[in-house]
Amino acid sequence: MDDDARDAVISARSSDVVREVDGVLVAPFREVLGRLRADYPDEDPGRIEAIVLREWEAFSAGRPLVVPTAVEDGAREILGPPLV
Repeated sequence: MDDDARDAVISARSSDVVREVDGVLVAPFREVLGRLRADYPDEDPGRIEAIVLREWEAFSAGRPLVVPTAVEDGAREILGPPLV
């Protein structure tokens, strides 16, 4: 596939993106897996998920872009009342 065709595919996929977080386009994990499974029906779904997780770790260096708000609630519970 030439670069222009590849860019067109990426651009089409980008329309499925849900949000931008800290300047990074993001999509729900399930939707990413669903699109990849649809585009690669002969691939083992477990392999697709493993690839996405490996790419996430490489991209993020293990630091999440977003966390559930319950994570912040839990941190506050551990830290106790605010000092301010």
